Formats: sequence, C-alpha cells, structure tokens
Amino acid sequence: MKIRTLSLGILFLLSGYARAQQNNMLFKKWVHPGYDAIKEGGYQGAQTCAMCHQDALDEITHSVHWNLTSPVKNVQGLPDSSQWGMDNRECALAGSTCFANWTASTEGKFTVQSAGCGLCHIGSLPAPPMPGKAPTEAEANTVDCLVCHAKDYNWQMRATLVKDQTGVHWGEDTTLAAALSITKTPTNEACLRCHEHAFSDDYKRGTPFTPSNDVHAAAGLSCVTCHVTEHHKIAKGQDESDMVANDLPDVPVTCSKCHGDNPHPGKIGRILNEHTSKIACQTCHITQVSGIVSENWGKPVKDDINGQYSELSKYDKIPSIHGLYVPTDVIVKGRPSYIWRVANKDDEKNAQSWMAFETSNINTPGAKIYPVRGLAQIMLFDKKLKMWQAPGMAFLKDNPQMANFPLLLAPNREVYNKTGDVKSAIDAGMKPYEAMGLKWSGEWMAMQVPGTSYISVNHGVKKVGLSCSDCHSTNGVMDFKTLGYTPQQVKALEKTE
Repeated sequence: MKIRTLSLGILFLLSGYARAQQNNMLFKKWVHPGYDAIKEGGYQGAQTCAMCHQDALDEITHSVHWNLTSPVKNVQGLPDSSQWGMDNRECALAGSTCFANWTASTEGKFTVQSAGCGLCHIGSLPAPPMPGKAPTEAEANTVDCLVCHAKDYNWQMRATLVKDQTGVHWGEDTTLAAALSITKTPTNEACLRCHEHAFSDDYKRGTPFTPSNDVHAAAGLSCVTCHVTEHHKIAKGQDESDMVANDLPDVPVTCSKCHGDNPHPGKIGRILNEHTSKIACQTCHITQVSGIVSENWGKPVKDDINGQYSELSKYDKIPSIHGLYVPTDVIVKGRPSYIWRVANKDDEKNAQSWMAFETSNINTPGAKIYPVRGLAQIMLFDKKLKMWQAPGMAFLKDNPQMANFPLLLAPNREVYNKTGDVKSAIDAGMKPYEAMGLKWSGEWMAMQVPGTSYISVNHGVKKVGLSCSDCHSTNGVMDFKTLGYTPQQVKALEKTE
C-alpha cells in the first residue's frame, strides 16, 4: 500500500512538473531558432531562410501567392482545370493586367494612382510569372519571406523600385531588424500589408480586418484561424465571387465551423436560425461597405476632385499625389448590395463567373442571399480585335456570347496617371503582349461592360447585426422584388410580425 501510494505521489509530481513545463512554454514568447545565427551572420534574403527551410521555399513557389493562378473549377466562362487568377485576368478596379502594370509607379514609388501589381507578389521579379512555368532557382531566391513572417517590416522599402542585374522590380526589407522579428505564424498586420490595402476604408471593399471594424479581430483571432494553411497554401474558402484562383478549393472557410448551424440561442434565436437556410451569416453581420460603384477609364481626370485626394483615393491611407490622372469614378460608403449566391464547392456550376457576374437566383438550389459590392465599369476595348484573339483565350471563339466580344485592352497605369493620354497608356500597357503574338489595332473605344460585377464582402463582421426592421419594412435594406420574391411574398416580408 505504501509503495502504491509512493508511486502515485511520484506520478502526481511528474504530471505536475509536465503541466508546469507546458504552461511555461505557452506563456514563453516564441523565438525563431535561427535568431542567433541571423544576428551573427546577417540576413541575405530567401537564401538565408532556405538553409533550414528549403521545403518551405519550394512550397511557396507552388502556391497562389507566387503563381497568382491555380487550376479552376466551376467558374462559368472558363474551362475546368485551366490555370486562372490575377496573373492572366483583367483587374476591374485597376483597369489593367499584371503584364501591363507590374512595375507601374510614380517616380519609382507606389501610389494609389499607379498601383503596380508586382508590389504584392511574394517574389521580387521584374515581370509576372508565366502561368504553368516553374521558377528558376534565381527567381525562387527572390521570395520575400519577411513580408509575411516579420513582425517589424518597413513597407516603404518594398514599395520602392530597385534596379539590379535582373532588371527593375519592387524591393524588400532585408534589414537585420526585420529578420530578427520573425514570427512563426504571420500576424494579421503582415497579411494586411497586401490584403485590403493596409487597413484602409478603401475603394475595394471597405471592410478591413481590424479590432475596430471586425468582431473576430477584436477577439484576437488571426487571419489563419479561419484561413487555414497546408504547406504554405492558404484556404480562401468558397464564398468569393471575384477571386477565381484558390490554393485549397475543397477546404471550407465558413462561419459554421466555429458557430455551428444554429448559432443563435433562445426563443428569438430559433427564429433567427430559421433564416440561415436562405441568408448567409455575412448578410446580417456585415452592415457597412465602401468602394467604387462606377468607373470610367475612358475619361481620365486630374486627382484634385477633393483638393489633396480624388474620389479614387480619399478612402485609402496610401498617399496619393495631387495633379496626377485617374479614371472618373464614384465611391459610395454605406450598406452592401444583396444577391443570391451559391458556394463554389463540389460540382456546383452556378457558383461564380469569370467576370464576377451574378450567377444564381431565388430558384437556384442551395443559393443564399449574400452581401456584395456592385461595380459598373466603362473599360477600354479594341475597335477591331476580339477577345478570343488574346493569348490563352481561343476557347472563347466557340462561345456564342463571347465570339464577337471586343478585345479588352490593358493600359499602363504609370503612363495613364502621368499624362492622362489614354492611347499612350494603352501603347505602353500592350507592349508586353506583342512578345506573346498580340499587337493591338491602335484604335480604342470606351465601352460599358455589360452587366454588373459583384465584389464579395466577408470581413467587417459586427457582433450585433441588422435588426428585424432593417430588412422587414417598406424601406428596408433589401429589395425583395429584385431578389425575385412574388408581390404577395414581398408584402409579407415587409412586415416584422
């Protein structure tokens, strides 16, 4: 009996010691194991990281963050398994493409007006990666590990063009101070260096993931809490309408993963839970957005609509420069718009379109009402050439709706914002495409893109969402008639009883 008691006592002490050690580890600040080596030997970019993390470097160059594309599925207008993403898609808000706009700047610096696409690419390359082409060792060595993994990072070093033996490209912060602030998991601030325009109430979504704007950020959740990672591939989720590339298309990023299918307690909660079959959680809990609702690239205006800031840049904290040219646009801050959408999973063919058009309606199985930002665009097109003549777009020739659609042109934003000369901007922007066998006709037109594009909103979540009367009233936030309800249903839905 004494031996058994003694044994139990030893076990108790050992388990207590183990718990104490575990608690110490939990509360002890994580320090990068390579801290001392970097402090002594300095930091030489990705080559330094690759000494211990070659596998991570390989993983990054097989991710959307490097390639800017992925094989797509269930995207209307695009062949399944073809490679698509921002590398070969026109960005509606930028009014251009990566190849036309990679290093566009204002006197070597990034500004809202120039918006060079390469700034946020994970590698410092002089040109975008070619879809489907593996990087060389030299290209892989330009991966900027610290832009994601450094707590302290000087963004201005990144946002300044550098010229070296490889060409002209965006820079990176390789200082010892940045390298000694490595975090095991990227912080929210690191993700927001590129995503959502650095904490701004910006011209894209206006829903930054910050403690003052999102309940999850206020609760201390990190971006990767929901956007889980697998070998440096990051889950985007299936609720995006305007981003076709997806590293992990089968990994859900949903509210129900944490909150369940019946998130609301109590008697009122039962009524609210009945809504979740037809209404996405975001619809009630994202109450405000901001951004461009219309934009005309054929009518450049000087960036002096509001004195120092134009309509384009007044919501963005990235400095704009007075006197440069921007497209004519209208920015609205207020309630989202609402449309029927279905998540892009399994073999759902109504999930999303190539141009982020509306693809579902009230009768689409599995569709729910989602909040979005609507965007109407007047963009630049070739008067003679067709869209199917562009590199990689031959599949559109057999599409009855797209066979005669004019070629969408890509202006260079640097030339556009300096001169306001649309043709000169197109000449500069289309030059990289000449090497791919496409020379534009030299005649352009400004044309409204048929239909409205919809930009998804999934952040800016409030703990207290819309009230019953916000929706169920004659002047409610939702247009039930436009959403497809019958007159009798509309009458019933406009009552709160």
